[in-house]
Amino acid sequence: MTVKKYKVAGYVKNALLWKNRNPEEMIRYNRMYFERLLENEEDMEFIDVYVDVTGHKETYKRPEMVRLIRDFMNGRINLIYARTSGYIAANAHELCMLMQFLFEHVKPIDFYTEDPDYQFNTILNEDHQLEELKRMAKAYCSVYKDDYDEWKEKLLEQISLLNETEGTGA
Repeated sequence: MTVKKYKVAGYVKNALLWKNRNPEEMIRYNRMYFERLLENEEDMEFIDVYVDVTGHKETYKRPEMVRLIRDFMNGRINLIYARTSGYIAANAHELCMLMQFLFEHVKPIDFYTEDPDYQFNTILNEDHQLEELKRMAKAYCSVYKDDYDEWKEKLLEQISLLNETEGTGA
């Protein structure tokens, strides 16, 4: 078996209008989407799909994003793939907070979205996108340091609660 360079997390954030849909059906559909999309990518291994149905803008209030971040911290994934950058973060504030948190870790993380105009593709890294995202997140969070510290504390609290709930203790 070939070791894959990218361990892919497929992430989807649906609006609350989806809340009455069958959650298992949404997960199954999105899992199939990412599996088919990545089946011929030799350097990518699909690990899991993370589907949030929420109106929350805050990353730490999105349970599946919290699980995705925890899986990144545990080395389970190293590429976040989403159809749109809007799934990853609701606004620039959340994007910078999330990116700063992920970039602070020793393990590398990459992003890929399908947006035609605002695509994240740190794999190809044209125009040094990865470095620019790191620079932007660091600069933003240095200006809003107290906000970032509070945001980070809330996220880590949610990760702890997830670990306790799942009994992982990781």
